[in-house]
Amino acid sequence: MNHKPKIGVSACLLGQAVRYDGGHCRNQLVTDRLARFAELEAFCPETGIGLPVPRPTLHLRRRQGQIRLVQTRDAAQDYTEQMQEFARLQRSRLVQLDGFILKKSSPSCGLERLSVEDAETGHKVREGTGLFARFLQQNLPLLPLEEEGRLNDPHLRDGFFERVFAHHRWRSMADIQSDKAALERFHASHKLQLMARGDSYYRELGQLVADPDRNDQAERAGRYFQRFMQVMTLTPSRGRMVNVLQHVMGFFKQQLDAEDKRELLELFEAYREQRVSLQAPLTLLRHHLRRHPHEWLAEQHLFAPYPDHLAPQGPI
Repeated sequence: MNHKPKIGVSACLLGQAVRYDGGHCRNQLVTDRLARFAELEAFCPETGIGLPVPRPTLHLRRRQGQIRLVQTRDAAQDYTEQMQEFARLQRSRLVQLDGFILKKSSPSCGLERLSVEDAETGHKVREGTGLFARFLQQNLPLLPLEEEGRLNDPHLRDGFFERVFAHHRWRSMADIQSDKAALERFHASHKLQLMARGDSYYRELGQLVADPDRNDQAERAGRYFQRFMQVMTLTPSRGRMVNVLQHVMGFFKQQLDAEDKRELLELFEAYREQRVSLQAPLTLLRHHLRRHPHEWLAEQHLFAPYPDHLAPQGPI
C-alpha cells in the first residue's frame, strides 16, 4: 500500500478546467501543501456523466418527494439516474480512498446547505446535499469528507486531517483483519487521541478489542473501526485536551526541572485560554520526548496525527 494517504478531490479544486463556465477553483491548500503528503485523485462527476465544458448550470429540485439533479433553465433535462450510476461505477476507486475534499455549493459535490427548489411551489430552501456527495455519505459512511471552504476553519481542518491519516494507518495494517495483536497495537497507539474525546470512549473501544465472546477477528476489527471513526469525528474540548497533556507531562516528572514544568504548565494554560494553538504545547512535549525517550509515548499518534505542514496557523 502507498505510504501516503489517498484523498479524492473535486477536479476543479486541483486546477482542472471542468466547471460549468470552463474555469476552475484551484485550492492552494490542496495543490501546494496537501499534495506533498497525500496522493490526490481527481473526480468530476458532471463531466464524468458526459456533460460538456462549458455547460448549462445544474441545480437540485424536489419532485414527488425525491431530490433530482436537473438543468437550471430546463428541468426536463434530468441527470439524476446518470449521476447515481456514475457514482456506483466509481465504487472500486472510492473504497481505496482515505478521505475526500469536495467543492462547496456544487449540485453534485456540495456537502450541505445547497439550494433545493420545490417543483410545485418554486420555493427554495438551503437543505440539500449534492448527489455525488450524498452517495459518499450513504455508501462510505466512515470515509472522512469535507468541503474545501470549511478547511479554512482551523478546528474543521485539524479534525479532517486527523481522521484522514488515522483512516490511512488503519488501511495500512494489512494484518489487522486477522491478527488481534495488530488491533491491540492500533488501539494502544491512539489512546491519547481517544482520551482527549473522553475516557469512556477509550474504554468502550478497548472492550471491543478484548471481547472474549467474539472469535471472528474480521468482525471484531470491523466493529472496532466503525466505532473508532465515529468517535474521531468528535472535537476534543480544550479542557479534556489539557488533561491529556498534563497526563503526558507526568511521564517526565522525574526528568524535568522546575523551570521545564513551569514552562509546560504555562503553555497548557495559554492553549486552554485560546492564546496559542495545540501545536505549541505538542511541540514542546515532543522536544522533551526527544531529550527523555519513552517507548510508549513515542508510539502515540497524538504528537504527530498528520504532517505539521498541514496544521492550521494561529490559535485552535
